[in-house]
Amino acid sequence: MVRTFHILTGEYPPDSGGVGDYTQLLALGLTARGCTVHVWSPGAVSSDDRGVHLHGLPDAFGAASRKVIEDGLAASPGCVLLQYVPNAVGARGANLPFCFWLLGLRRRHADIRVMFHEPYFYFSWGHPLGNVLAVLQRAMAAVLLRASGVAYLSTASWVPYLRPWNSSDTTLVVSPVPSTIAGTAAPTEIARWRARLLGGARDAVVVGHFGTFGDHLAGQLEPVIKVLLYTHAPARFICMGRGSEAFVAGFNIRHPSLAPRMDATGPIPSSELAAALRACDLVVQPYPDGVTTRRTTVMAALANEVPTVSTDGALTEPVWHETGAVALAPASNPRAIGSVVVGLLRDPAARAALARAGRRTYDERFALDLTIDRLLSTAPVHP
Repeated sequence: MVRTFHILTGEYPPDSGGVGDYTQLLALGLTARGCTVHVWSPGAVSSDDRGVHLHGLPDAFGAASRKVIEDGLAASPGCVLLQYVPNAVGARGANLPFCFWLLGLRRRHADIRVMFHEPYFYFSWGHPLGNVLAVLQRAMAAVLLRASGVAYLSTASWVPYLRPWNSSDTTLVVSPVPSTIAGTAAPTEIARWRARLLGGARDAVVVGHFGTFGDHLAGQLEPVIKVLLYTHAPARFICMGRGSEAFVAGFNIRHPSLAPRMDATGPIPSSELAAALRACDLVVQPYPDGVTTRRTTVMAALANEVPTVSTDGALTEPVWHETGAVALAPASNPRAIGSVVVGLLRDPAARAALARAGRRTYDERFALDLTIDRLLSTAPVHP
């Protein structure tokens, strides 16, 4: 069994997004199982994170960084685990030399594994430079698959994207991304958030959304909120996470009559976020490509046993239909999503059953312990 891991990542807390938060969770989980964990990330980092050895790199996986990592591997041999997002490994998403470097390590009998959070850039009409990048990133994926003894995928939906480039028949293992926030909260904190959100209206219900409110997803969310608040008078809505305050401020300018029923947390600690989630009667998580197992925001709701409405889209895997972990509505259809939300708000028993199904599915299929088990049970594969 591998006991030493060198995790390569383009980002790591405190200044990071979902992949960085996941990497920290993974590193701490491996450390708790008795493993030695080194994390290598561009930029300055602290020297230690609760037993995890953190190493800042001089650049984004360029030649200087690769030399530093090789020296670290020589001093402490172990599994190299790349958290792969093409645009996070430097060279503006075209770092083919870095991929060939990993292939070279594999040929020297290193245990190389890649976690594909995303596979590559899509082709798009009218964007010739973007299409050049799309070609390069397919080449990067092909090299990384050759370099990997095993490749982990954040969603089963990536299998058909990567299979054509898997010339070496590398084993592809689906490894869902678990929640990166706390799965419990103090009852007093939940009650405090609940009182804030209800604002004294005892007959009100609270609907929430957890995310980062980038343009891609915010454009899907705003029409859903409008449908909900216009059709269900008792509803209040809370937006949770980084970017939530700016989103709500913009929403209130565009829809001033709904502003008294809107709230935002802004960036808050994990324990507070769990309490705010649990204060909701329901959360709605619309994704234009559909819910998938790579969405840490939906995982946070399931881990906290909050009934969840999400979307069925092009990338949605069968697990969501098989388990009933979330209530599904067609992606990019605000009226249909709003209808599912309102129906659940009027049916407390259905909400309770949905919450139980979500938590059960999370524990059985998505939890961090399962991710750690996959990593520790995989034997090194050498060329």
